[in-house]
This record gives sequence, structure tokens and C-alpha cells, in this order.
Amino acid sequence: MLIVAISAPTTPTKTPINPVKTPEQTPNRWRDWVVRLYNDSFNSFEFVVQCLVRHVPGMSEEMAWAVAWQAHREGVAATYQGPQEMAEMVCSALCGEGLISDCCES
Repeated sequence: MLIVAISAPTTPTKTPINPVKTPEQTPNRWRDWVVRLYNDSFNSFEFVVQCLVRHVPGMSEEMAWAVAWQAHREGVAATYQGPQEMAEMVCSALCGEGLISDCCES
């Protein structure tokens, strides 16, 4: 007669590969940045929409109209959120078109 001993399963003791980090522990290059568009009295809605569609990755015309109206009503609207380098490029392109825009860490 053969007797085999089977042990109970054990719980893993290793720490997770990608533990959740607090903002203080996250390197700046991985934090998202936001590009903000400010209302102005000299650019037309149509021009603002064209600029947003042209320069903001993934921006549809419908989304651009919503962003333009939000900036008009509230004075400012978020147009893009992503890596710092891309946010700076989007902001620079919008400012180059004559729009009032800035970017900051979210």
C-alpha cells in the first residue's frame, strides 16, 4: 500500500510586480499632464474647433465643439491629458494658432 501526503496550498509571499504607488512615489515622467484652453473674445468657435481637431490627438469635431463651449461658458476647459512631452507639444501648437492655452501636471 502506497500513502502519499498532500499539503495544503500556500499563499504567495512575494510582493506584487507592479504595486500601486502614491503620487509622491511616481516619477514625473509617468504622471499625466493636462492642456487647458482658455476663453478669448477674438477667435471664432469654428476656428477653435478646427485647431482642436487638428492638434489634439483623438479629438473629434463633436468633442471639440463641447470643449469650445465649455471654455466659453466656464472660462477654461481641459483639452488633452497625457504624458508631459505630448501635452507640451499640444499646448505649443494651440498657442501657435493664437489660442490661449497652458499645460500643467494633473
